[in-house]
Amino acid sequence: MCTKHCKIWLIFVIFNCHASDSNKSLKQIHVIFRHGARAPTETYPNDPYINYKWPGGWGHLTTEGKRQMYSLGQNLRAYYSPFLSPYYWPQEVNFTSSYSDRCLMSAELVAAGMYPPKDEQVWNDNLLWQPVPIHYLPRSLDNSIAMKRACKKYDRAFAEVANSRKVADMNSQNRILFEYLSQCTGMPVTDIGIVESLYNTLEIEQQNNLALPSWINSTLMASMKELAARNLALYSETEFMKKMKAGPLLKTIVDLMRKAAVDAKVPLINIYSGHDLTIVQVMRALNLTDTIKPKYGSSLHFEIYSDRSIKVLYKEYWEGLPQEQQLEFCANPCLLDDFESSLSEIIPQDWENECNG
Repeated sequence: MCTKHCKIWLIFVIFNCHASDSNKSLKQIHVIFRHGARAPTETYPNDPYINYKWPGGWGHLTTEGKRQMYSLGQNLRAYYSPFLSPYYWPQEVNFTSSYSDRCLMSAELVAAGMYPPKDEQVWNDNLLWQPVPIHYLPRSLDNSIAMKRACKKYDRAFAEVANSRKVADMNSQNRILFEYLSQCTGMPVTDIGIVESLYNTLEIEQQNNLALPSWINSTLMASMKELAARNLALYSETEFMKKMKAGPLLKTIVDLMRKAAVDAKVPLINIYSGHDLTIVQVMRALNLTDTIKPKYGSSLHFEIYSDRSIKVLYKEYWEGLPQEQQLEFCANPCLLDDFESSLSEIIPQDWENECNG
């Protein structure tokens, strides 16, 4: 059986073999990842674990979530080892996070896994860790990772979607399920948004070896997961909604890749610690998926090479190898100019005015 260190070594070998297939070299990377496993953020009246004492508190990383994020950092170090310096250099690396504590902690853990101190950077022989700054904006100002900054036109667009015939039909088709869940949970379940919240709570309890109530089974959980993914997709249902939510982060990535292509002094490694909705918004803006329920530690990678070609990769878990994604709007190889041009309708030029003007 391959041990954890064996797996990391294999990732290193695979990346080196892949990199040696071409004369081009990696110039810059961007990695957007979902935080690690967390405790529930909410419960329901008939929840047998309504008074359960979650270590760390409601909504915060669990012990397993912390392990996942540290492991993700180690795997990123192994996968990109030919590109990463063995030492942490502030001018080469930038970590940006959502305001949420679970995202900030996840970023810290990923940084710890990627940049354990070596040689003169070891400041405490009993603690092979070094501080790495994590940048973030308050919830009310963040329009790129948490995507919570006020946007009046987006709110109106979302209200139109929520009140659309499509959503009404979806709720109608699942009326019997909603009635069953309402009876079992002791609260009104009237739309797929409530189903998503309920599914998240049940999934987390199951992942923490808490036996689910007798009224739930694997078939019902699968149905709820599908509706949860559909609910996440509603937040980027139109092209305008994609532009207002995923657009700012894609603009940041494109701008930094353009600077890296001409050897400007910009960070080579850019890591973004976000939520499941962060992943969903960006993947849907790139037309990579219709519906998806990202797992903890899933990550979306953007790479730019010396020939100005772009690669987009996705990894479902904190472990394993990212898989290259085919961009339907850009030829393979996808060059930076074509990539940016193809996203012109998704990347805002004046986000504030387009949102609230």
